[in-house]
Amino acid sequence: MIRNVMPARLTFRFLPEAWPAIRHHVAIAPCLKSVRPRHRVWTFYDTPAADLSLHGWALCTGRNGRQSVQKLLPAFWGGLPDTKPSEYWIWFRKGLRPDPDFLKQTPLADMNLRANVFPIYHSDFWELRGQQSTGKSAIQLTLSRGSVLAGKHSETVCMLDLVLADGQASGLYEMAERLADLPIWLIGESISMQGARLANAKLPSLTTSKPNLPKADITVGTAWALSVTSALNALLGHQAMAVHGNVEGVHQMRVAIRRIRTVLKFFRPILPKNAFAHEGITLQKLGKSLGNVRDWDVFLAEMLPDFLEPPASETFRIFAENSRHEARKEMCQRMTDPSVTAAILSLGDSIEKVDDLFGKDVSSSLLEEHAPDLLDRMARKVQHRGEHITRLSDRHLHGVRKALKGLRYSVDGVAGLYPGKRLEAYIEHCKDLQEIFGQFNDSATAERLVEQAVKGAPELAETGRTIVKTAHHAKKKILTKLPKKWKAFSKSVPFWS
Repeated sequence: MIRNVMPARLTFRFLPEAWPAIRHHVAIAPCLKSVRPRHRVWTFYDTPAADLSLHGWALCTGRNGRQSVQKLLPAFWGGLPDTKPSEYWIWFRKGLRPDPDFLKQTPLADMNLRANVFPIYHSDFWELRGQQSTGKSAIQLTLSRGSVLAGKHSETVCMLDLVLADGQASGLYEMAERLADLPIWLIGESISMQGARLANAKLPSLTTSKPNLPKADITVGTAWALSVTSALNALLGHQAMAVHGNVEGVHQMRVAIRRIRTVLKFFRPILPKNAFAHEGITLQKLGKSLGNVRDWDVFLAEMLPDFLEPPASETFRIFAENSRHEARKEMCQRMTDPSVTAAILSLGDSIEKVDDLFGKDVSSSLLEEHAPDLLDRMARKVQHRGEHITRLSDRHLHGVRKALKGLRYSVDGVAGLYPGKRLEAYIEHCKDLQEIFGQFNDSATAERLVEQAVKGAPELAETGRTIVKTAHHAKKKILTKLPKKWKAFSKSVPFWS
């Protein structure tokens, strides 16, 4: 038995037609020279109730040369090198049927899997593997193409894996930077996640973008690393779900982008001038593409049924579904744009170089020394934008809502430093105000989408007027509650003072 920890890695996907350009790239070709392709077929097993997937594990068998191999791997990974890598197990044995007895020394020891596991999906790849040096690190590079099959469902996969063989994780980012001119994009979906998705297996909830910071004695550098890592892993982890039309995947990617951008704004006073400005703009554009899809998702699932009864809603539903389809196409194009991968890699690289980013003195200082000033700045933005709130236009109210979300995410990030009732009271005031703004935004979005629809399809004008009238009435009703909630929020005592 071999027991080890999962190595740090970065995985990229690309289209089949890009294979020649990638295979002969100046940073790749030398290490694959004279390398013979190897055929790898793995069969993944699970119980009818998907017990292994639900516990975050993938059990597979295959061949390594003439030897039969059984593996137990973590089914999920965030897409970026993990500060706390998971373990995996390998057994060399006879036959390709998995042996549950081997699992007695693993986290699955208490699970009764004997005669209860069945093949669920397969991976079938041809791969080229070599090793490349960059700086003081050695990178194992694997170029592979093949497919993942689950029953009648299959997907073609072309993949470039960078695995840290020796050295620091920063070497992975240095290698990735040398490949920046290639049409590849970073992913967070492992082969086991992809197979489970194709097999419609039950999966545990993926990581959220909310950081889990220690309660005390956390340095600025560590807080930055944990905050950026959790948000980027959530972004990459939900990417495949979003691409394949999962409504929650789109929502969670959007939340992750908001949290990343909030981290950049929160730390801005102690970051170098204009640090990550380009990355912020790139993520903002991706967030806008996701937002367009999310707006149509919510309109179809929640707003349209509230505003119109069938059959009056049918023509609008068809238009909305077509619009969502177009928005998803644009979203997918944006996700695979090299600028998005470059932005994620730039932020990921900063995790490995926090002393260089902030300066050693600031990086090693405690977050609680800086948090009050940083939170004050976020809170002032909300108050400034919300001044004379009863006179603000829809657009300006949306600005207040965005600033409030930024403040709330910032509070989430440092909540561990300020336990107690004052924190809880402040968060409740934020939540109450966010709920009002959320309801208002839904109605305002319905008006905007209807106007957009009528421009493209004038025949929807009469039905659209009904929706706009209902949405406008809902907005007026919501606005009557806003002054009281705003006053309560404005008078709430900042817990960090």
